[in-house]
Amino acid sequence: MVSTALYTGLSGLRVHQAYIDVIGNNLANVSTPGFRGSRVTFSDILSFTVRSGSGPNGNFGGQNPLQIGTGAIMATVDTDLSQGTLADTGRTLDVALQGRGFFTLTNGNQTFYSRVGSFGIDANRTLVDLRTGLRVVNSTGGDIDVPVSDTLPAAPTSAVRFQGNLPARVGGPLEEIVQSNVALKQGTAATKTATASGASFPLFDLTGFAGRTVLVSVNGAAQQSLQIPAGTTTLNAQGVAAIFSASGISTTFDNAAGTVAISSVKLGSSATLKLDDGPSANGLLAALGMNATLVSGTETTAATTTDLAQLTARVNPYIAGDSITISGTNPDGTAFSDTFVYGNGVGQDGTTIASLLTFINATVDPAQATASLTTDGNIRLTATDKEEADLSLFIGDVTNNSGRISWPNFVVSQDGTGPDTAVTSIDVIDAQGRTHPVTMTFTRSTTDPTIWDLSAEIDPTDGTLTQASIGQIRFNDNGSFNVIGGGTNSLTFSWNGISAAQSVQVDLGSSGQFDGVAQLGNATTVAAVDQDGYAAGTLLNVGFNDAGQLIGFYSNGQSQTLDTLRISMFSNEAGLVRAGDTLFTESPNSDDAIATTANSAGAGSVRAGQLENSNVDIAREFVNLIEAQRGFQANSRVITTTDEILSELMNIVR
Repeated sequence: MVSTALYTGLSGLRVHQAYIDVIGNNLANVSTPGFRGSRVTFSDILSFTVRSGSGPNGNFGGQNPLQIGTGAIMATVDTDLSQGTLADTGRTLDVALQGRGFFTLTNGNQTFYSRVGSFGIDANRTLVDLRTGLRVVNSTGGDIDVPVSDTLPAAPTSAVRFQGNLPARVGGPLEEIVQSNVALKQGTAATKTATASGASFPLFDLTGFAGRTVLVSVNGAAQQSLQIPAGTTTLNAQGVAAIFSASGISTTFDNAAGTVAISSVKLGSSATLKLDDGPSANGLLAALGMNATLVSGTETTAATTTDLAQLTARVNPYIAGDSITISGTNPDGTAFSDTFVYGNGVGQDGTTIASLLTFINATVDPAQATASLTTDGNIRLTATDKEEADLSLFIGDVTNNSGRISWPNFVVSQDGTGPDTAVTSIDVIDAQGRTHPVTMTFTRSTTDPTIWDLSAEIDPTDGTLTQASIGQIRFNDNGSFNVIGGGTNSLTFSWNGISAAQSVQVDLGSSGQFDGVAQLGNATTVAAVDQDGYAAGTLLNVGFNDAGQLIGFYSNGQSQTLDTLRISMFSNEAGLVRAGDTLFTESPNSDDAIATTANSAGAGSVRAGQLENSNVDIAREFVNLIEAQRGFQANSRVITTTDEILSELMNIVR
């Protein structure tokens, strides 16, 4: 009888040989992209039952079954479904799957599935698998055509988006203002009064002072020596006034009252007057009823009622008939000029600041500017319109005047400006792909500083603007954009050579938000930052994104989805049949393919420019190889031992 151990050992040799075959295939494909390794599992063969088991019976205990195994068989060769590592290739048409799923390929008759996305373009501009020539299937089940010489038509601009800031601080519109650089003041002189007294009244008894002097200092200047005429005994008020004939002094007298007023010609707080007895003239001031105390004038801000002769800027007081030249330019640059005559007589224009202002207002163009006196005493000429202006004013004395005033210069205290504006520009694309520069100007309302208007301007040789402005762009108190209140938010262009008008929407942001145009602070940063039109372009390159979409990149900077890869899913991926070239086909146990796209229905994402490496673990395969080798050796030893036993059995009959 031949021992069953021979067949048992033989089965062991067979399964371990198959085990080595599987390991060898795994190691052979360790560098094959997309390869999925295999795993072997063994099962024992039906055992030979020598004795069936029995349960306990009476005084006898139960016995286990007595069985002898008859060897092993290879039960399964499973596919390892674990993810392989991804390697960069630098090719835009190489793709890998991160996660579940298979790329779908076809030869027109049969569908194949692969984890290897080494794709390229054939002569028919069809996307194919470079290893096999199989066509790549798109999401709808058709071929993927790559339009390598495709032209992307132009798209006209339909919207322009703005961002940035319009200044909250109002810088215009402003009227131009010209005013005196020094305020006008009215004042009084420093005055001393001489009063006759005693028995000689109303004469001044100056007996004993003949030939003597009195010293006078005016406005802090050096003292002047004034002499009493020789032989003088008594003088009336007029005679005393004649003695005080000195530079910078004016006198008035009243013979009947016996009084003499000695005053500085200069007016104001800087006007001073001081008298002193000259040498050997002790008692002269007392005889005149005066003292040596320093006196000063006073001054206040000039008013419209102030007489011109009472201005502290006078050098000598005006008298009737003195003339003042008034000249300058109106805001529009036209000149004006006339002469003001001081006095209240016939042919004279008045004596007060009010009369001077009336004269100036009659001299300038009354529709363009107005003269006035400010509360701080400045003569001001204000333009009527709020815009840039050439306003100027000059006031000066005629040369032969008796009186003279040191008139101030007139300077521009506020430049005339138009409304606040902010200018930006952007290119608008027409339906033929032509580019047209458009200048956009924001202009602040002259009545409400929180409202702006937008106007557009193009080169007249390009066409015309049939809707060139957008009105009443409003902002909230916090500076955020509110609403366009002017009835339209679009500009309309009529381009030469194109019959249909082109409407372009203006996007200023969301109401109540700061995602577009705002009105904050002083900075002006508003700009047209984007428009959605583009010129025609040719295809430059193609590549895949994570969703498996084939994207075309064009010379005009645009991109477009050309097609989408089909990703096939299976209920049981391990049930697929290997068809060579790292391809799989369906089997009854894999179930039918579920057609989907990347990132959908459990499918993984597509990684462009990469290929999936083999998932074979070399270290694990070497361990398995040692295990298979030792298993093979052990089973061969069983056969050898059984052969030796049978040989001994044959020798018994000798």
